[in-house]
This record gives sequence, structure tokens and C-alpha cells, in this order.
Amino acid sequence: MKKTYTVNIGGLVFSIDEDAFMKLNGYLDELKVHLKNNPGRSEIMEDIERRIAELFKEKLKDRKEVIGLDDVEKVVGILGKPGDIGEEGEEGSQYEKIKGGRPKRLYRDIDDKMIGGVCSGLGYYINIDPTWVRIVFAVAILLSGISVVAYLILWIVVPPANTITEKLEMRGDPVNLSNIENAVKNEMDKMKSKFEDFVDKTKDHFKRKT
Repeated sequence: MKKTYTVNIGGLVFSIDEDAFMKLNGYLDELKVHLKNNPGRSEIMEDIERRIAELFKEKLKDRKEVIGLDDVEKVVGILGKPGDIGEEGEEGSQYEKIKGGRPKRLYRDIDDKMIGGVCSGLGYYINIDPTWVRIVFAVAILLSGISVVAYLILWIVVPPANTITEKLEMRGDPVNLSNIENAVKNEMDKMKSKFEDFVDKTKDHFKRKT
């Protein structure tokens, strides 16, 4: 008989047996140590835990009630080891390669949008420049108003890519430690760049007034 723990991971509650709990706890502790000098540590850990929760949720679809050691080991295999963080040209863990990787998922790209991000999301999904998708919609609007209705339906039905996991899935990238870390770093760099632009514009504005 094994002890069972109740844990909250990524905002979801799971029952997990003792061996699995020890393995998962050790894995997360190792990640925290590896990321201790990373300025985006909190954000990276949050996204990793959300990804773990998503994978655990998939495991429980098989009418399982408790997460076991084998489940945790498979999750670790998908995400990769802490030492994988920061590696360039990461193509996914060995487990993902064996399983054939993750297919792209259709999302609206809210980071590169002109209206609702539908065209950018479609561009990622069918692997073409979003500009061409916008041109197709624009031409279709001139020829027929049906494309407006189609766009509105897609805007309502297709979810936005809000989280790091969703943005990686939209691009068809493996949702592993290295890609999560790189994505968070890019998000922070963008925020820093926007803030610096705002400061520069504010300084210029006050200089003109004086």
C-alpha cells in the first residue's frame, strides 16, 4: 500500500502516489536550482508547471485516478532534463521524437495582429507568411462579403495563444524546458524593449516642451 498525496500543479489538483510525488518534487527542486540565476525564473517555473498539469490531465483521460511514477517519468521524458535549458537548436526530447512530436494547433496570434490575430494564426498553421493570408482575405472581401463572415467566425471560434505553451503549440515547437525558457526570455526582451521605447518617447516629448 502506498501513500497518496494531493498536489496543486499549474492551478489543477491531482492525486499522486508517494513514489511519483518524490520523483516530481525532486525534478522541480532541480529545476529551481538550475534556474536560480535566471531573471525569468518565476515565469519559467509557472509555464513548466502548467505544462506538467496539462500532461497529467491527459494521463487521467484513461480513467486513471492517481498519477503514478511511470506517468511522471514520461512527463520528464517529454519536457527534458534541467541541463537541457538554454541549449540552442533544441529539437525536442527523445520521447517526443519517438512519439512523432506534437502537431500544430490553430490559435489566434495576438502578438502579431491587425484585427484579431486570425491571419497570423492561420499563417503559422499552414506554414506561410501571414501577409499572404491577409491578402487572400482582403481580395475575398473585395470580391465577396462572405470572407468577413468567415473571419468573424474564426475570431470567435479559434482561441487566442495566451500562454507560452499555446504559443509553442501554434508554431509547432516542442513544449520542453529549453523552448519554454527561450520563449519566456523572448517575452521579457520584448517587454524590456517596449518599456525602453516608451521611456525614450517620453523623454523626447518633455524635451520638446522645454
